[in-house]
Amino acid sequence: MYYCALAILAKFGVESRSQRCTALFLRFAKENKLIDYDDEFIERITVHSEKEEKSDVDERESARYGSSVRSEEIMERYRTMMDLCRKCISQCENVVFSDKKFDVPKQLLK
Repeated sequence: MYYCALAILAKFGVESRSQRCTALFLRFAKENKLIDYDDEFIERITVHSEKEEKSDVDERESARYGSSVRSEEIMERYRTMMDLCRKCISQCENVVFSDKKFDVPKQLLK
């Protein structure tokens, strides 16, 4: 989902090296009706400073950098996440391959 987000930013000619900024840009673009993209996909890549519950970002980092070789919880969620990723990729393709011109909003250039 994060790479889909980066692809959408690239459509605007924007490069981000910050997951937080990537999610904020997408949220801005969605709220200003510049893109049609599910809030769920934006929320799933959003890094929250207050940790009330484990996010997808936390789970990914735990699976990637943790000492556990195998996580049963991740295995159980595999099919659900695959379906979610397919939907995300489909929406991303609609934005990226659109003939619509995508310009960085003037408010963000200040």
